[in-house]
Amino acid sequence: MAAHQYGQGYSERAPVPTIQGYQDDKAQAEKDLLQKHEIAETQKQSAGQSAQGNATEKSEIMDRMAGPKGKPTDKVKNKAGERVVKDPTTGQMVVIKDAEFKDYPQGDALAPESSKKGPATSVPETADSSDPVHTAPTPAHVGNISLLPFPPATPPSMKSILSHLDRLQIAIVAGCAIGWFFTAFGAGWWKFVFRSLLFSALGFGVTTLASLAQRELEKEMERIRIDMHRQRGEKYAPPTPESVEWLNAFIKTIWGLVNPDMFISITDMIEDVMQQSLPGFVDAVRISDVGQGTNPFRIISMRGLPDQPGDKEYPRQEWIDQGTNLLTGKNAQGQDTDQTGDYVNFEVAFSYQALPGQGGDLRAKNIHLLIEFFLGVYDWLHIPIPIWIQVEGIVATARVRLQFIPEFPYVRNLTFTLMGVPGVEVSAIPMLSKLPNILDLPLISRFVKMAIAAGTAEFVAPKSMTLNLQEIMSSAVIGDTRATGVFVIHIKHAEGLSAQDRNGRSDPYIVLAYAKFGKPLYSTRIIMGDLNPVFDETAFLLVSQDEVKAEEDLSAMLWDSDKRSADDLIGRVQIPVKELIKTPNVMFDRTDKLVGFEDADAMAGTLHWSIGYFEKAPLLKELEAPPENPPLPTKTPTEMEIRPGDKAPNPAAKDLPPPPPDIDRTPPDPKYTSAILSIVVHQINNLERQNLSGTTGNREGAAGQDTDEPSEQGNNLPSAYCELVINDDLVYKTRVKQYTSMPYFEAGTETFLRDWKKAVVRVVVRDSRLREKDPILGIINLKLEELFTESSEITRLFSLQEGIGFGRANISLLLRPVKTDLPRSLRGWDTGTVELLSPVSVEIKDEARQHFSDPKKLTISTTDSNDKVPASEAEVLEEGRVTRWNLDAMRLPVYNRYSSSLTFEVGGGGIGRGKPVALAILWLQDIVDDEETDVRIPIVVGKDLRQLSQNVLNDFTAKTHDYTIAGYLTTRIKLDSGLDEDHEAHAKTQARRHAFETYDHIEGEAQIAEKNSHAMDDGVIDKDEKKAISRAHSRQLHNRQRGIAGFRPYRTLVWMKQGIKSRIIPSKKSTKRDPAVKSEAKA
Repeated sequence: MAAHQYGQGYSERAPVPTIQGYQDDKAQAEKDLLQKHEIAETQKQSAGQSAQGNATEKSEIMDRMAGPKGKPTDKVKNKAGERVVKDPTTGQMVVIKDAEFKDYPQGDALAPESSKKGPATSVPETADSSDPVHTAPTPAHVGNISLLPFPPATPPSMKSILSHLDRLQIAIVAGCAIGWFFTAFGAGWWKFVFRSLLFSALGFGVTTLASLAQRELEKEMERIRIDMHRQRGEKYAPPTPESVEWLNAFIKTIWGLVNPDMFISITDMIEDVMQQSLPGFVDAVRISDVGQGTNPFRIISMRGLPDQPGDKEYPRQEWIDQGTNLLTGKNAQGQDTDQTGDYVNFEVAFSYQALPGQGGDLRAKNIHLLIEFFLGVYDWLHIPIPIWIQVEGIVATARVRLQFIPEFPYVRNLTFTLMGVPGVEVSAIPMLSKLPNILDLPLISRFVKMAIAAGTAEFVAPKSMTLNLQEIMSSAVIGDTRATGVFVIHIKHAEGLSAQDRNGRSDPYIVLAYAKFGKPLYSTRIIMGDLNPVFDETAFLLVSQDEVKAEEDLSAMLWDSDKRSADDLIGRVQIPVKELIKTPNVMFDRTDKLVGFEDADAMAGTLHWSIGYFEKAPLLKELEAPPENPPLPTKTPTEMEIRPGDKAPNPAAKDLPPPPPDIDRTPPDPKYTSAILSIVVHQINNLERQNLSGTTGNREGAAGQDTDEPSEQGNNLPSAYCELVINDDLVYKTRVKQYTSMPYFEAGTETFLRDWKKAVVRVVVRDSRLREKDPILGIINLKLEELFTESSEITRLFSLQEGIGFGRANISLLLRPVKTDLPRSLRGWDTGTVELLSPVSVEIKDEARQHFSDPKKLTISTTDSNDKVPASEAEVLEEGRVTRWNLDAMRLPVYNRYSSSLTFEVGGGGIGRGKPVALAILWLQDIVDDEETDVRIPIVVGKDLRQLSQNVLNDFTAKTHDYTIAGYLTTRIKLDSGLDEDHEAHAKTQARRHAFETYDHIEGEAQIAEKNSHAMDDGVIDKDEKKAISRAHSRQLHNRQRGIAGFRPYRTLVWMKQGIKSRIIPSKKSTKRDPAVKSEAKA
């Protein structure tokens, strides 16, 4: 299973875990374990009755269920909770179990005088005595473990004391019952009710106090036991060489010196899990304070583990990287550098226990959190409820794998994995930390424990996390993209599809995805009522080592779109990723027959497409800039003694090759225009909203308004999230960080850029609001060509602009070109505006003139907009063979231009105006951005023009569709890349509205202001110009929440109006499917 990579953060492939998801996964794992056992038993009983033809299938099922062979599996396959998984550190199968305090051994099993000694005090009898398939501290024979018992045995007197308290509670209840029986009757109805309530309350209260005292006594005894273990270890362990108390002493020394900011990523993970798992009546949660105290973690045991223990030839030469091609991803034998080298593996069992005592000073010495839950009242109010969380205990076992290399810093990757979900105990104290712990809130305690469990479950074997220490210690933040290349997929057409609708047709579209991952990565347009659709679309899918290691298949699924029921599968094609990447940087034409699910049956139809895998271009050494402060050359003592004329020794004859180019000093190769962009939003510093009312006045900038640092306790804290808008398309959205001026995201994504030199990236920071639109706190506008002039990776603080807030965002961007040379027409933006710059002329053939009864009708449309040309603008020339329309700069906005067309309907068009008699179709994928282009396209007539308008006209279309060419249309057009004011009326979805608002803040308002600045050029401002100036002024006030937009009720009314409008006015049905916005938060 793929390891998590440090620095990549949450993404659409690694979303924020949730408590519900953790519980579902845990229940499913237990269910699968039970089913495996039942199936194994059933097959064992019926083994002699199986047919010979099922022998192969049976053996495959049994192999999948049985897992590893040998004694470890046999010992645990019937035990609930234990499971056999693959250890990502040693590569062996290992038995793991979620940690619980009660599972740790007592002192007798680990005592030095015990006959069952481990390798720490005696030589193992056999090699299996320290078998790494078991985890410490509960293996049969422990290795390198502290021989002090953990935890210390419970005093026998404790059981007697606890039983006395149990009997005391029973006696209290019985005493109250007896008192009620002798006093409640015979004194009247009201005295009966009063005395009944009195004795009930008295019994309940006293019993509760006794129960709390009993629980507190148990917890205090547990703390004392752990503290005894610590004191005993510190006193007696130094003479014992197998002890790890030397490491505990080191941890104890530095624990209190560690900056609490180092734990931000951990607390951020817990906060995100809780935020995604909140019940309905809680609006938000945040961890406002964290402290590690002075009570450190303790190492219980530590032992070494073998590397490649099952291979007799270890270590082979090819397993060790000699330092060549270290950062290129592969060594000289073509192996991944992350899989080569020498390794050291360790297993570490650790624990944490709160110090004894309940005073406020003692609580501050333990690990603690201050969590604020915000209760909502119909989404109008936020009532903060502060809860003091104290970590009572943690116990877990982890395995660590270190990869050593012959270059500084001599360590490349550190991989760690947990041998089960850690055992955690916490206590929740309401309101303030100084209150006595009379209420240990069980619901909140359990909620926090489950959040920690859900977060740490992402690192339980076979999952793991890998930290590239070499990159962390260097100046690179991201280092490299996860994607190793890109699939360029050209979907041509499908032939002979099966009919899925009653009319004998289908409405096909194609979805591209990785089969095991399952999430759709690209979807074509829908072609209505066609069994031979011609798509002619090009898609780009990123490929990473995750897909290769998981043995993924590239899946192309053809679906039939249905209005009132689930879409039907027409067929699919699956190709192994490993097969496709064998020959990189070349396109291959394919013709594949369609099959059904599970490849069980063939289905009618054939898919014609082309696929190519294109690698990332390497960094060029000749482009690397010299370091700013290069070190002075050093001489060896031998070289210093050499006299003129002596022959110098050549100790560098066998030196390693020169180091690879530094990504921080090497710009991208300008030869390639397409690239993979990785962007990570780390955090935002000092984020706050504008305070328009000031402190003593009502104007911005009043005295006393400005502060050096925003307060975390103020009522003006934003709930921020970030959106990434690339080339005016919203592609990614982070999770919301509630009520904080220092939101920590550490989240990002990777995307393919058709032309990175023309790409514009905008990071938009918004404030999540209830019952109003989310305002823009600020925007960071980045032009990549200007950004990557001296480096391929940038990490910088960027100031927020053009919003209602302030702050600086720490963002990293990494660009890696791809070895593909796309045609200029495929390098444009996906959003733009079609502009007709010259008259439209239609020339009709003589033999087709009988089809055109009214040649003056012309409707021009894209998939998103349309415009009817008035008949008064038409003039008929050359005895009716040519019709020309004189247009006044018509502009038609378009989204998804690479699956859209510019359609000219001649002779009619639209409801009530009659159907068109002919079409001329220009697919916008053939147009180069921002260049004037003269076009001459055929005008076709046929029986089904609606079907024809959705297909690209080529040789295959001519064979499978009934149409004839009636003439030709000529005009001049220009495709303006990006959004403009014409798109505002067509921004129906939230993603489109947010993208347009971003454009409006950066460019739209400036363009309108520039246009209005010429209102006085003629010396007079007419009525229309006054209205335009007034609209522009109101627009600017609204975008910055000034004027009437500064009042929340008004903003709520605007939000309600938008919601009602979107529900009442039906949206136009489109044959295009808008791409989903990626996000790290689970839906």
